[in-house]
Amino acid sequence: MFDFIRFYPRDLPNLGFKGYVVLAENPKNEGYDGYLIIANSVKELREKLRRVPEGKIVAVYSENLSVCKDAVMRKKVDILLDGVNRKLDYATIMLAAEKDVAIELSLSKFLVTKGLRRVKLFEELKDEIRVINKFETPFVISSGASDFYGIRTKKQIETFFSFFGVDVKKAEYYAERIVRRYYDPSYVMNGFEIESF
Repeated sequence: MFDFIRFYPRDLPNLGFKGYVVLAENPKNEGYDGYLIIANSVKELREKLRRVPEGKIVAVYSENLSVCKDAVMRKKVDILLDGVNRKLDYATIMLAAEKDVAIELSLSKFLVTKGLRRVKLFEELKDEIRVINKFETPFVISSGASDFYGIRTKKQIETFFSFFGVDVKKAEYYAERIVRRYYDPSYVMNGFEIESF
């Protein structure tokens, strides 16, 4: 399993992951990395997507539902990132399944909230998981860490999300598929790959 984080880690101990995918607005081309696009309007999203080169993982975060819907429709976008104020509706998750865009479910938003806000996030997570399972939408589970203190072990992340009914094996499959799409030269497309003899 890969963890999708928002900072470049240094000297991390082995936490059980195959690797870390670092999402940044200006990636350093170190290991597995991708572009993080934070947009507040559809126009801003389109402008930022034009500047992203081909052959990189592209992840979008927005608190605006219309931006999330538009991001799902874009060919370049691979992941819709999770956050405290991200809102997804039934139609957006259904479109993500159709367009093969993964939905991130991250642990970090639960670590930075408390009280009733956290309870509401739990309810939203249960609803998102129900719709994701219904349409077999690609999804990834991650720490979503933006600093060293947000990093968690693979076991902690799997245990947390399995409590809410997430199929951890599916999440692992979808995360590996995204990484292989850009970093594995033998990968052609889902179900096809070049074998060496």
